[in-house]
Amino acid sequence: MKYSYIIFFCIIYTCLSYSIKDKFCGDDNCYQLLFLKKGAQQSEIRKQFRELSRTFHPDKNEGNQTQYVKIVQAYEVLSNEETKTAYDEYLENPNRSEFYHHYRYYQQVYHPQTNPYIVISVSTLLLSIIQYVARIGMYKNAIGRVMESTHFKKVVNERQKESNMSKEEVIQETLKEVKITGAWSYPKFEEIWVIAILNFIYSIFYRLYFTMKWKYYYKDGNGKREISEKDQEYKTQILLGISKSRWESVDKESLISRQLWIPENMKEFNEEQRLRQEEYIQQHSNKYKQYKRFQKKMQ
Repeated sequence: MKYSYIIFFCIIYTCLSYSIKDKFCGDDNCYQLLFLKKGAQQSEIRKQFRELSRTFHPDKNEGNQTQYVKIVQAYEVLSNEETKTAYDEYLENPNRSEFYHHYRYYQQVYHPQTNPYIVISVSTLLLSIIQYVARIGMYKNAIGRVMESTHFKKVVNERQKESNMSKEEVIQETLKEVKITGAWSYPKFEEIWVIAILNFIYSIFYRLYFTMKWKYYYKDGNGKREISEKDQEYKTQILLGISKSRWESVDKESLISRQLWIPENMKEFNEEQRLRQEEYIQQHSNKYKQYKRFQKKMQ
């Protein structure tokens, strides 16, 4: 579906505007205008065009403006390999629909000259480099603002008085304790676009592989084979719908130990979560009332 939308709209517009013949030599045959046989090579086309140009050029005594224009049009069609290919197909299939010939014409003429996969790959790599450099700049900017803050300067001065280190050393030691989070944080390797895309593709295939493994190797968790720790962790993460970044901040051992892939355990876990949610909402009476009214509407 490369450039399919652009080609489609071009075809619709041109089909409504004029015939495909107007893209070539009208009612004339381009090869016959240049006194050539179908399938002539580019060297023959150029040679014949030069000879006919000298004969029919308007500046010559016996020149013919009309014939010269036709010769130029024929040469423009046949000297370009893309339009020549489209024209040859038009001659071979004269009874095909206008829509078909317009499609083939635009497909030949406007197809990408460079492999689109290479273009996408190089563009993604360049954008990833720009992203990384920009994130480094944002991080340095954030550190600069921290260093300019009154609180930071106060902490540095106090620590310098208590130690024998130089001010620059105290600043560097204090900066180690500064944590910048969010978009201004120091870029992680897995956050770079090209790496994130590769990880996403890998995660899709790994998810398919794991689904098959869980179903046929572990028998949906009911088989005799012992489930590895890695697979237990991954299955728990899937069941709870927790992202990889958030998974690192939760109590993984506690969740894995509950063996949530067993339906009874998962049901018990969900019930606990529901009770905790209700307990939390009850502490905020207005929100609890809104929650109960919402539940009634959903029933």
